[in-house]
Amino acid sequence: MILVNLKMKITLNNETITDSTYEYKKGNLFLLTTQNKKYYTNQNYITPDKLLQNTKTKFIGITGTNGKTTTAFLIGDILKNLGFNVGVQGTEGFYLNGELKEEKTLTTPPIITTIDRVYKYKLDFFVMEVSSHAIIQNRIDGINFDLKIFTNLSQDHLDYHKTIQEYKKAKEKFFQDETLKVINKKYNLNINKKNAFFYPQNLKANPKLIGEFNKENFEAAVLGAHKLTNIYLDKIIKIAENFSGLAGRMEEVAPKIIVDFAHTPDGMEKVLNAIKDKKIVVFGAGGDRDKSKRKIMGEVADKYANYIILTNDNPRCENPQDILKEIAKGIKNTPFEIIEDRKDAIKKAIELQKDEYVMILGKGDEKYMQFCDKKIPFSDREVVKLYTNLKLSTREQIF
Repeated sequence: MILVNLKMKITLNNETITDSTYEYKKGNLFLLTTQNKKYYTNQNYITPDKLLQNTKTKFIGITGTNGKTTTAFLIGDILKNLGFNVGVQGTEGFYLNGELKEEKTLTTPPIITTIDRVYKYKLDFFVMEVSSHAIIQNRIDGINFDLKIFTNLSQDHLDYHKTIQEYKKAKEKFFQDETLKVINKKYNLNINKKNAFFYPQNLKANPKLIGEFNKENFEAAVLGAHKLTNIYLDKIIKIAENFSGLAGRMEEVAPKIIVDFAHTPDGMEKVLNAIKDKKIVVFGAGGDRDKSKRKIMGEVADKYANYIILTNDNPRCENPQDILKEIAKGIKNTPFEIIEDRKDAIKKAIELQKDEYVMILGKGDEKYMQFCDKKIPFSDREVVKLYTNLKLSTREQIF
């Protein structure tokens, strides 16, 4: 049974530990964190670093606007094939050696959930996607990382950070110590350069992953695994070359029909630029999130697409038509139409397809559509399967 794990208390060595003042009972330990210390009174307490200091687990933290998930699962695949017991935590949930154990909550959950997973699964390596929210909200306090990886930086989450400068500072904050680091050299970051190694290095490799941006993710994972384990680079490359990617990440689910999670202007540009043929592009933008990127997403699609279908992508509590009209402001030259119902939009794109690629962007392998306070089952991949009568690819078993 797969469980959603967002804990307020855990039991370790017959001792109940909680990070919630509401859950605290006399005799239990209070997990004192940066987030809850203002509520601390005089109860017995322990800190995350104390709980983690005697574990053998090595932590790998990966941050960046795009590429975190692919890089995380690739480095997890490498380490698993080297014989280690590996957990991967992030956008897709929590995986143990490639098997989904706990469904997604937050990209980077509260520290008590991370601690519980360390002890429960007795991990050699814990690979974590680290969001900018988690960095600012101190959800990783107490973790002594053995490796940190930076993938890239572009506009996202400005509904939270307000400016790209503040968003960049959040990412930079993660790299101010002397931890081993692997950094994408294309970005000018204010970081502590001690123990920093830079990529891309144009490694001699033949990854199965599609797109130039995925070659960078490949190099980040390979270089990180090499520096962390000191195992020969050639051996790690050979393992990594067998990794075929993730469901919903630049995945060709049917002939010339690609599903991808790209939901930012930069992410869209990288995905669309990776396919040089003619393209029908289906996408939308999330509601109750950064509105300033919507017109820019329209401009990116206008630049690369031959035909565009705008459709819903988790409108949440916003009016879907308003979201789609804002995206449309960026489309000046490319013919487009608005089909609010995403299932109908995908169907129309498949019907229009001749020799073009159909690029369905924004949701990847998500299995729901969110309208305000309710989630409705929905999968781009399943809709493609429905209208093409083809089986899905074999990417469900991730590594």
